[in-house]
Amino acid sequence: MDLRLSVWFDKTAYFAHELITAHAGITNAGTALATDVRISSTGNLSSVYWAPVPPIAPGQTVENSVTGYVTTESGPLVLTVTVGSPGGPPDANPADNTVTASVPVTYLRGSYRGTVYGDRNGNHAMDPDEALAGIRVDIFRGNPLVQRAAVTDAGGHFAFPDLPAGGYATSFADTDWYLPLSSVQVTGVDDPDVLIRGTPSVALWLSTSAAFTRESYRVNDIARLTLTLTDKGPMPLTDLTAECWATASGQVDTGKLAVGGPGVTVPAGSSRMFELTVRITEQAAEEGNMRVWCAVGAPPSVNGPVTSVGATARVPGGVAPEVVGYLGLFRYKPQLGLPASDPLPGVKVYLREQVTGRVVTRAVTDAAGNFAFHQVPAGIYDVGVVGPWQLVYTDPEFLVRDGENGLDPYPYRQHRLFVIPGPDQPDPDAAPPPGSRPARAGTVVAKPRPGTAPAPPAGLATTGVEVTWLALGGLLTVVIGTGLVLLTRRRWP
Repeated sequence: MDLRLSVWFDKTAYFAHELITAHAGITNAGTALATDVRISSTGNLSSVYWAPVPPIAPGQTVENSVTGYVTTESGPLVLTVTVGSPGGPPDANPADNTVTASVPVTYLRGSYRGTVYGDRNGNHAMDPDEALAGIRVDIFRGNPLVQRAAVTDAGGHFAFPDLPAGGYATSFADTDWYLPLSSVQVTGVDDPDVLIRGTPSVALWLSTSAAFTRESYRVNDIARLTLTLTDKGPMPLTDLTAECWATASGQVDTGKLAVGGPGVTVPAGSSRMFELTVRITEQAAEEGNMRVWCAVGAPPSVNGPVTSVGATARVPGGVAPEVVGYLGLFRYKPQLGLPASDPLPGVKVYLREQVTGRVVTRAVTDAAGNFAFHQVPAGIYDVGVVGPWQLVYTDPEFLVRDGENGLDPYPYRQHRLFVIPGPDQPDPDAAPPPGSRPARAGTVVAKPRPGTAPAPPAGLATTGVEVTWLALGGLLTVVIGTGLVLLTRRRWP
């Protein structure tokens, strides 16, 4: 085998902020097919990735290339390229297997300056008393790696002199203001001098609550939701809009809070209420409830809260003749599929209605961990397990659909609860309710063999469906009065 290497660049000179492409030509000067040919390189180019080389026939030349940025702040780009065949015979003339090539690089330098202010009155202009002093400004670029930091002076000014030309990302240290991230291009010719507008942090100063104007609705009713925005801070919150969504295919009309509109202003230390509407759908009747969530910000996806706020209304009328489920003591979670568990018999399970807070049904698990509720109104419930147990890999919300009668054929709708030992959960009933009864044995899950996961419910093949609902910490429910529920996350119905 005899490989010969040549290296060249696609330009005779570069600026430091430009992409640089190096080319390699590999010629098979031998008499046999060259296989397992590989290229490697070292130097001040940001990339060392060369594409795989195909087999090279005798007399054939193939080309390859690598592209990157210069990683130094001065001097030429110097690249040493080597070709070889680790799995092949020794090269007849290894001296021509390595080539060092260089190309001149011009390093332009410039500066980046700016002024940071806090728009206290929301007029979108910098007023004399709005300069923000003491704000840390960080800039960053990748090739060559440059990181700088500065602190704004009394006039809100910052400056980064003598920067290598190129694009820089700008960020700001933690502050009570929302300061947008920005990117600038330093060229050494028309260098950036920016004005950065800060606005009061919505996440810090805004609190929200939501409430339907009625406890319950019927299909095709226009449900009205009051969204209350409270500014807890010393400055007005301006340009507020809301991104809202609903369960059961509901479409929320956000009115004055529509994203893309001018938004609204909440004066400092005050509250404002806004009306939103949503039509009650057939699906909401099937699920017994309609839930709406809203994220509020300026806009929500930019200067907004970490969590959303929501409310729940009942859509009564639907009934589930029989709701069955399984309670298991968690053993382990495989990479795919449901958790492995052992049936947990003799444990009381109950459903508490979210809107009213009333316990509507309860049951005791049988020897196979099965439980059953009967004649349950369709709706959204919080599920409770009495005793020293903590739910894991289980959605604490329990959705009962109209017409549900026994095992649901859709795996993601089946009610499977998994627990581990935890703090004692009290029984919501002062005494056992009259007429309560355990579930019928053997209707949902068979007792597993030692060392195996429990069998799936009767009539259901093992699906490998991944459980994506998180444990209790993923959701917070707040009950307001007797008819409203505030939620901090959306449930996957």
